Amino acid sequence: MELKDLKAVPVRSLYHNVELAAQKYGDRTLFAFERNKTDYEISYAEFYEYVNAMTRAFIHFGFSGKKVGIIGENCPEWIATYLAAMTSGGVSVPIDVALAKEQLVEFAKMAEIDVLAYSSTWASYIEEHADEFEGVTHFIKLNDYSFDFKTEQVYELERFTSVSKIAHTGNVITDINIPKQNPERMSVMLFTSGTTGTSKIVMLSQKNICTVINSAREPLEKIDENDVLLSVLPVHHTYELTCGIFAAIDHGCKICINDSIKHVTKNLKKYRPTTMAVVPLYVEVFYNSIMKNVRKQGMEKTFNTGLKLSKMADKVHIDLSKKLFGKVTEAFGGRLCKLVCGGAALRPELISTFRAIGIEIVQGYGITECAPLVSVIPFGVYNPKSCGKVVDSMQVFIDKENPSDEFGEIVVKGDNVMLGYYKNEQATKEVLTDNGWFYTGDYGYVDKKGYLYITGRKKNIIVLQDGKNVFPEEIEEYLAAVPHVKECVVIGRQKDNDLAITALVYPDFEYTDSIGLKSKEEVYAAIREQVNTINRKLVGYKRIATLEFMDEEFEKTPSKKIKRFLYK
Repeated sequence: MELKDLKAVPVRSLYHNVELAAQKYGDRTLFAFERNKTDYEISYAEFYEYVNAMTRAFIHFGFSGKKVGIIGENCPEWIATYLAAMTSGGVSVPIDVALAKEQLVEFAKMAEIDVLAYSSTWASYIEEHADEFEGVTHFIKLNDYSFDFKTEQVYELERFTSVSKIAHTGNVITDINIPKQNPERMSVMLFTSGTTGTSKIVMLSQKNICTVINSAREPLEKIDENDVLLSVLPVHHTYELTCGIFAAIDHGCKICINDSIKHVTKNLKKYRPTTMAVVPLYVEVFYNSIMKNVRKQGMEKTFNTGLKLSKMADKVHIDLSKKLFGKVTEAFGGRLCKLVCGGAALRPELISTFRAIGIEIVQGYGITECAPLVSVIPFGVYNPKSCGKVVDSMQVFIDKENPSDEFGEIVVKGDNVMLGYYKNEQATKEVLTDNGWFYTGDYGYVDKKGYLYITGRKKNIIVLQDGKNVFPEEIEEYLAAVPHVKECVVIGRQKDNDLAITALVYPDFEYTDSIGLKSKEEVYAAIREQVNTINRKLVGYKRIATLEFMDEEFEKTPSKKIKRFLYK
């Protein structure tokens, strides 16, 4: 088959995803990464061989049908272990790398994990507390070696082993066949956010995930084998793993692995990516970095004039971005031109600004229970307020309390909707109907052209005494546009028998210092003035009644979303 024909073949399983990609892209680089100050590159064909070796070893060592927990930083071995666990007939259980150490034992118990794979950062804790992990029979250390696995060494299985020993063994034992995949069975278990008492475990099949990969082909068709993707989000998160890693494999990208959030700036310059999958916080950080440099050089007026010229030219299909902003985008490696943003709403004005400087941002909407993609804006379509059209594998309806309501709960149905919550029939029944409709818990509406808009999260809605609903996300969008504000959360605080709209704000002291506001009192006063301006734009019941200033940044999830529940 020619490459164009292979590109049209639907992915049937995640193993098929890697197998098909090896056929399509062969010796092209799949993964690039740095370890122990040494640079490595792994081709599509080599990674396919590695997954085969890992899978054969898993079968040989009796891991078929086992639940394999994986915790650690992004690396090829993490992804290969994830693939080998499900391909050998078991279940992959990604675990949040930022989990509090004392919670890991409980999470392993909840998921009934049999085998635990872990990175070196977790080694001392896991090896010291190994006897506390009930039911875990074997422990696999992930990434303390170079990626050479083609030796003739066969190892005996020990309680503590390494991924290198497993891969070496699987490379030798070639008489074990890769099992035929059953895409319908539970292959992945994912924890929802929360503590051990509130977290649920989402059960996904390979069919769920592959539906997303296939559905993303058309809207993301501008991403191809010439693209270089920098992977910055934690790989245990289904957004990064499915829409970042596996979709990029399907498209033939070179994937460069960012080894630490501290090294993003360095790796942008080192790998010079053309595309990334990000959450809004990264876009905000990029924007703040641009504006910091612009202000430092005293170029604000010139920059804003350039934005206006670029936007005017864009309306008549003339691209002035490189000519006007080539030096600006050098900070991101000089080639970054496509961002896929999900996880939360992004300010529309940021989409407009980045488009003007030559970086197209498309928003998507997803949820773990949908593996995770629900909708996405196709590249080439400019609609900064929408999170896209629902992907072609899904149906959607808006469940309104009253027919006259402008919005309602977003309810979806399709082959990417989860199997249910693990051993939690009650929670499953609360969100998943018998005929497959999933209640997302998000509120929104669909316009006449079929574009989906999110108005807020059901659990975040502030219901006032008179029955009016306030979506805090709407007010937060106004606050986020204030340069003095670095982070914010809007909640309802009980006051005089009703809820008062309360804004918790962490100021951007670096920015305020740059404009001459030296004391906290000056900063707070300036933000209060901005809040008064915002309130004049809002209807009475939505106005911010109380303003509270935070002494430190908000606590966040690994995907950089603020843990709102901590501040209610």
